[in-house]
Amino acid sequence: MPTRRLSEFVQALRGAGLRISPDEATQAMDAAALVGYQGRQRFHDALAMTLVKQEEDRSAFEETFARFFAVTSDVRSGLSSQSAGRAMPAAVNEVGETSEKGRTEEVFADLTTQTPAQLDQRLAEAAARMDFTQMEVITQQGLYTRRLLMNMGMGAVDDRILELDKGGALCLARAETLRQWRQEVREQAADHVRRQFLLHGAGKGRALREQTMRAVPFRHLREFQEVKTLVRRMARRLASLHQRRMKKSRRGMLDARRTLVAGIRHDGIPMRLHWRQRPVQKSRVMVICDVSSSVSDAARFLLQFLYAMNDVLPRVRSFAFASRFDEITEDFQRYSPDVAVGRVLDRLSGSGTDYAEMFADFWRRCERELDSHTTVIILGDARNNYLPEGAEVLQQIRRRVKQVWWLNPEARSRWNSGDAVMDRYLPHCRMARQCASLDDLERIVDSLLKGLN
Repeated sequence: MPTRRLSEFVQALRGAGLRISPDEATQAMDAAALVGYQGRQRFHDALAMTLVKQEEDRSAFEETFARFFAVTSDVRSGLSSQSAGRAMPAAVNEVGETSEKGRTEEVFADLTTQTPAQLDQRLAEAAARMDFTQMEVITQQGLYTRRLLMNMGMGAVDDRILELDKGGALCLARAETLRQWRQEVREQAADHVRRQFLLHGAGKGRALREQTMRAVPFRHLREFQEVKTLVRRMARRLASLHQRRMKKSRRGMLDARRTLVAGIRHDGIPMRLHWRQRPVQKSRVMVICDVSSSVSDAARFLLQFLYAMNDVLPRVRSFAFASRFDEITEDFQRYSPDVAVGRVLDRLSGSGTDYAEMFADFWRRCERELDSHTTVIILGDARNNYLPEGAEVLQQIRRRVKQVWWLNPEARSRWNSGDAVMDRYLPHCRMARQCASLDDLERIVDSLLKGLN
């Protein structure tokens, strides 16, 4: 039982946002077994030391621990001592003379004669036989409450109420008393299920919401606080993953020849490994975002995503354009990403995009900085209002830089519809992908990081 409860506790922590590996969960169980389960504070400290890796996760751990390991006696019973013993045995004796004897009668008599403390214990034992970790949505609480009541044996109480309803006035009065007592027990069970949902179901519900938000097209995704938190979490995950790749990249590849030669003096045993060091390339990323009304949402999330990864991409220069073109790097240096994006959209967003003029302005400003270490990312729908497309300038840019990536928020079937001229830009792009959701954005940024050294 301790192993199962600790496994459920680890699941609850994961639902609260803590990242816990299987190995860390095993270490926590070993530590708990070592200090024992009697001393609450020592038990708490052992779990905290093995499961909390960042100080920002401390509050989530404390809240989850308090909820999960709540002392049963501290929980409001919901049953008064009067209701626990009032007239229930009389109802049993009255109907028991004519009803069938058996297990149902024993369960009913056992339930209705218990004290509130005994009912609390019975509820806890019935709950321990259930798996609440499968709760995902709030509407499942009624189902789990019913299952918990059945595990307690409340089916016998339902049967007795039906029998009493068939009797005279005295039986009906007793049935009403029993019905009120059953409702009090149900409220207690529902309260327990509600706490379990906050532990297990809330995390899964949040995961389902995040999964939905990741797949929703940018045009339907609004910048709520929950979306901002999700963007930052996705960026941190990619940053952490890329930092591990950078560490391996700096270490280099195993130099087998030098390792074997150095091992000759030790009878061929490779006592020391030698690595081929690769020169560190100073990559630069330049982002050009179309912030016209048709694609402003996609630009907003792309810029927030990139600036949440400043530790990994410290050399990012950003530009935005709609009716005119301007650099927005300083906006992000002076303000937070949320404020900076709003200022940029207020200053530059509008209609009448001119891609040829944008490419020309970009070339004039950055010609000297474009080199073989530069990646240019363009986010736009390539809708040029039937103006000259300026593909020859993009070709000049492509010859200078390492690669040009084009992210188009529209479906591929619309890339060349109406005034869109995507087919004129594709020959000069190393990669062109649809970028219409956070899922698309994460995959693209991940691919970008893999290609940067």
